[in-house]
Amino acid sequence: MKRMWLAILLVFLIAILSSCGKHVPLEDLTISLILGVDLDDENNLIISESSPVFNKDAKKNIETYELKAKSIRESRKYFDALATGEVTAAKIQILLLGKRVLEHEDWFSILDTVYRNPTFSINTRVIVVDGPVSDVIFYKPADKPQLALHLKEAVDKNNGRSRTINNTLQVLHRQMYEKGLTPSISEIKKEKNLEFVGVSLLNENGKYVDTLGIQDSSLLLILKDEQKQEVTFTIPMKSLDDEGGIFNKNELSIDVGRVNTKVKTKYDQDKFQFNYKIHMTVTIVERLFPGDRVKEKELKKMIEKELVSRFEVLIKKIQENKIDPIGLGLYARAYQYEQYKKVEEHWGEALAKSNIDVSVDIDIKSMGAIK
Repeated sequence: MKRMWLAILLVFLIAILSSCGKHVPLEDLTISLILGVDLDDENNLIISESSPVFNKDAKKNIETYELKAKSIRESRKYFDALATGEVTAAKIQILLLGKRVLEHEDWFSILDTVYRNPTFSINTRVIVVDGPVSDVIFYKPADKPQLALHLKEAVDKNNGRSRTINNTLQVLHRQMYEKGLTPSISEIKKEKNLEFVGVSLLNENGKYVDTLGIQDSSLLLILKDEQKQEVTFTIPMKSLDDEGGIFNKNELSIDVGRVNTKVKTKYDQDKFQFNYKIHMTVTIVERLFPGDRVKEKELKKMIEKELVSRFEVLIKKIQENKIDPIGLGLYARAYQYEQYKKVEEHWGEALAKSNIDVSVDIDIKSMGAIK
């Protein structure tokens, strides 16, 4: 008898709770999947949004709007006036930031409402657009899924293949407020098609300073110890003379499999010292020069030398820009706390004066199916 009354009470409570709140039919909602933030030629804030259309009578399955507004929150009332249904931001998958926005140091405050709104997903992917955001958000490729799904899958795939950063709103928030790290965000460009061009590097105030290409983005992920899958590098073997001709070049392509990255940190001679030791297992997947030109042991040393050179070029770029997308400030804080606290307010300048040494040791796992 007692169990029966408990069951009745449970059913009653479920009925009451399920009747609470506002229920809006799906066809009466405009569910934004992409939010765009950009500036026009006169530095007016331009907000755009893209949503799927669920009405079976509609000829288009996507509705996209773009308008001027003083803030993201203010734009919502204008979108509500334009859209068919009630606009909701609870399912936004992609946030597109125009590079023009990032050229201003005080841009991050624009996203205040995004972090205050409890329904806004902090797992939304953040992508920088090299060019007008409108070129991307109004792009409707005939041979691709809906743009939001296409961009989400593309950034996840390229991050999984260690080609770019997968930066969400949660990660961006941490990077903006973490003093031992500067933000880095995936960057795309609309030419004939949408292309991932690499990673946008920002300074400690969030201002855009430089872009890394795909290959350098992979190197950055290795330095961050965030490489996930095999990554391919095509390396010109500069120590081999290019004998000319159409095909007989001095290039080599390798697949980098397992990577073991270790960093030692110390403070000496009034400078931070970072010593990288990177061990890689590689497979030769392409060789555009005759095999008899170099022995395997010599080839190993040549590959190591070329990889070290690439890492050094990347590190030099980082130090010249006084930024830290690697997160070496986190190592400095963990292992040299007293010295780090003295410079944490201007860590980029301290890193620029630091000594960062990289050594690479590789194991050639395979020379390919046919030598």
